[in-house]
Amino acid sequence: MKKSTKFALTIGALTMAALVVTSCTSNFCTNIEKSRILFAVEPGVSTYYASYEEAVGAQKDGYCYQIEQVFSDNDHLFRSIEVVYHPDTQPNVLEYTHSNQLYTIIKSAASKGINVPSINYFSAFDTNLLSKAAAHAGYNTSTLTVEETNYALTNFGYLKFYGNVAAAKNPESANLWENYSYINGQIAYEYGDELVPTNDFVASYKTTMNSSVNATKACIATVEGDYGSYGQHETRVRMEAKGWGYAWKKGPISGLIVWPVAALTDVIATSFAGGVGTEAMHAGWPQLLALIIVTVIVRLFILGVTFKSVLNQQKMQALQPELTKIQAKYPNANTSQSEKQRLSEETMRLYKKHKVNPLSQLLVLVIQFPIFIGVWGAFSGSAVLSTGTFLHLNLSTSIWTALKNVRTLPGNLGGWWTALVLFLLMAASQFLAMKLPQWLTKRRTKKISRMGVNPAQTQQNRTMNIVSYAMLAMIIVMGFTLPAAMGVYWFIGALFSLAQSLLTQVFLNKAKYKNKK
Repeated sequence: MKKSTKFALTIGALTMAALVVTSCTSNFCTNIEKSRILFAVEPGVSTYYASYEEAVGAQKDGYCYQIEQVFSDNDHLFRSIEVVYHPDTQPNVLEYTHSNQLYTIIKSAASKGINVPSINYFSAFDTNLLSKAAAHAGYNTSTLTVEETNYALTNFGYLKFYGNVAAAKNPESANLWENYSYINGQIAYEYGDELVPTNDFVASYKTTMNSSVNATKACIATVEGDYGSYGQHETRVRMEAKGWGYAWKKGPISGLIVWPVAALTDVIATSFAGGVGTEAMHAGWPQLLALIIVTVIVRLFILGVTFKSVLNQQKMQALQPELTKIQAKYPNANTSQSEKQRLSEETMRLYKKHKVNPLSQLLVLVIQFPIFIGVWGAFSGSAVLSTGTFLHLNLSTSIWTALKNVRTLPGNLGGWWTALVLFLLMAASQFLAMKLPQWLTKRRTKKISRMGVNPAQTQQNRTMNIVSYAMLAMIIVMGFTLPAAMGVYWFIGALFSLAQSLLTQVFLNKAKYKNKK
């Protein structure tokens, strides 16, 4: 197998390993938080009004509506259900447009030939859920107002997916989907089995909703509050404060890296914004400043732990002119075993003379990789980063997701231009950070005369270029799937590496000048 092929396979394996490991970072969301997210994504089909006339007056041209009284003993609460009838898709199928997520689920089920429940089922479900939410809020359904309805659903609508009557005394014991199944059972008992959805529809519904909530990890907060931006209405969801002890239960990386980094980001951002629910937090600039500060702190920590190894790498770069002279003495080292051995021995003597360990760079990788994984988990799990937008870009949204918002062009409503600029800056800075050390080495060695072309050195340089470009390609590919916050981390980190390379070079040049004197 060719060396280039081996390196390509190695880089590919590392990329897959990185993706697998990062996808397995712990999810800090509790079941009740997941339920709140699910309800924000799929709140049902009903919009509530104080009278029949008010519901009629709110109708939009070109749409059909089913308007009805919610409770028979309450003349001050009506619902309006916005529907679109598509007889050409499936007979008697109504697509409910109040919830984009439900609309997608129903449309997908209809295309697969799965029977979709009637509008009466969704109406009955919303009524049952509202009764439970109102009871938890301390309201009586016979006197329930629109304001009380909205309050009850905002605070207790998550009961659609979480808990049941048996778990009321111990909410922490409840699991996802218990109440959903319980409400369906009540509807079947009251109206008959023919009204409730089929098992196929329920399975399709749960699969889609679970995929939605499992992709969400932004539940790490140091202060309880409303975070995020979920569903078509960009609803904020109540997240509970989580301490360091909770993080350790998730694993050592969560305890050592994920929670500390996320907590530090949370504290800095909320300090700049003046609190969780402020206008500044909605604008997104406190989160961006927090990202920059945390990135510098993390990189300083890495530099402090690996300083000797980094300095050792720079010494190896500084010794490149000497290495070039040695390699020039053995032009046939690539084919002659004896020359290869003498080249290796003389190279090791040079390293030993200058107290350089060529394997020390592995220490940098060993330390950087778990920190990178932890930072990824922290920024993905940070509740404060999922709140607000900076130049219309939510920092928890992946760059690729933002770039797919082409419907907003030429505007920047979905953060398309912000994501594109961030991605280009990240890619360009990574390229410069990788190539600068090679350029500095080339500058030091260009005046050295060679005895001839050294195939071994040529092959080594070619291999280094392959690895560098393969790693750059890996970063670019991974960059599309990264949260925008990680794009900022990589960009600031690359600038830090550039400054580190230049400052270390100045330090080595001064040391070399003093030795000559």
